[in-house]
Amino acid sequence: MPSAVIVVTGYDPTYLTIFEHLVRSEVAAGTAPIVLDITRLLATPVDSYHRGVLKAFGIAYPGHDIEQRMTGIGARYVRAETLPGHGDATRLDDRLEELLEIAIESALITYYRTDRPDRSRRGVGRTADGLRTEGRTVYRTTRALLDTIDDVAVAYLPNGRFPHQKLATLAFADAGITTRHVEKGEGPQRAYVQEYAPQDRLRSQASVDSVLDGLSAAEIDEIADAWLAKRAPAADSQNQFSALWGDELPPAVAALKRSGKPIAGFFTSSQDEFQFLGPEWHLHEWDDQFSAFDQIMTTLENAGVACYLRVHPNLATKAHDCFVRERAGVRWLAERHPDLVVIWHDDQANTYALLDASDTIVVWYSTVGLEASARGLPTWAAAAARYGLIADTRELLTPADLDTVGTGIWEVDAHQAKRFIAYLVRRDQNVVTDGAGWTSWDPARPPLGAKLAAIAVSGGTPGVTAAVGSLFDVYRHRSVKANLRALRRR
Repeated sequence: MPSAVIVVTGYDPTYLTIFEHLVRSEVAAGTAPIVLDITRLLATPVDSYHRGVLKAFGIAYPGHDIEQRMTGIGARYVRAETLPGHGDATRLDDRLEELLEIAIESALITYYRTDRPDRSRRGVGRTADGLRTEGRTVYRTTRALLDTIDDVAVAYLPNGRFPHQKLATLAFADAGITTRHVEKGEGPQRAYVQEYAPQDRLRSQASVDSVLDGLSAAEIDEIADAWLAKRAPAADSQNQFSALWGDELPPAVAALKRSGKPIAGFFTSSQDEFQFLGPEWHLHEWDDQFSAFDQIMTTLENAGVACYLRVHPNLATKAHDCFVRERAGVRWLAERHPDLVVIWHDDQANTYALLDASDTIVVWYSTVGLEASARGLPTWAAAAARYGLIADTRELLTPADLDTVGTGIWEVDAHQAKRFIAYLVRRDQNVVTDGAGWTSWDPARPPLGAKLAAIAVSGGTPGVTAAVGSLFDVYRHRSVKANLRALRRR
């Protein structure tokens, strides 16, 4: 009987639910699932709820019974620390080491919420060393497991970007085994399961036609319109920032509208998110999004277009050094463009009201560009976007491309953006479980202990102090008014 290896990299309840789904799916397909739990080899928190805090409140942590539950539904359960190689952190070959270092930098950017993680800082350097050990030992233990199995048909593991994910993927690839990447899906009880990582810009767009095969244009539009509706402000919105938005257009933008000039909306992105995802994401020649926006704004303003800048709401979540740099970039733009209307990250302006007031949109590679194009708005991207080969958007990747921007207006085929949105929805699987869940409490009404336990590992940041600090940064990076608004809506 062929086997399937399912790599457990963390005890987040949603991921545990997906791992359970994969086991059940493989059992139903007549395959022997092997659950490889590598969590004890990892250098950063594997839980979304701090175990010590939960224990203080007498609450069992999610996944405490993972071995019992997985074997109970037909899986063989293996802890990586019982395999040869789990304590061997010596250097791998040059190819693996090079890819490992890229994955380490990518992880540090995420964990420390900055585009420039400083490894000279004790905590950052220690984490980098731990991630290096993690990657090497995971590679070796994965290969050790495979040496004992002759008939592995497929392996599942989350994402593929962090050191343990990347090196496990490489271990399977080096053994000639197909890897399927796993992520949380676009909606509840949905899971991304594909043979390419979710951040693979080219392969994801190349898969649109096959995923949508058999659907009519009307069906595609219906799926996309439902997704777009769920992004709008509402109690159950899938847009995490919309809860803080109001309904009214900012007065300065309303004034632009009354002026009768065409309006271009510029939307910043988190530049750090895509820094280490490979050359397919680095096609632009701009130094950064601010230098790109500066030249594009100048071109549009010379053509009689009024401009506003919407700063991404997640700027508040960045480390303070990153926040300061990004804020300086915005202020630099405002100084160079005195008529520019700046809408800060903590302003309650509704992004969708802004889109309704705009004639054209300029993004770095933000998802709002996809949404704008789906609304029929001419959209320019100054960097390679994950939807740029499908949606009817246009690229401004170099200064030479500025000759094409003109007034930034064309008749947009909104259906193309909706095709990519429908692909995002349709590519996911429905998650099948026994319905028991992986928390001992109602996720919709977590007890105090669970709330405190979540704070203690906020964002997966290494260490409780850093986790609490990440929450502190959110509040100090927003105005008092915005913080009060956020607290009232909790």
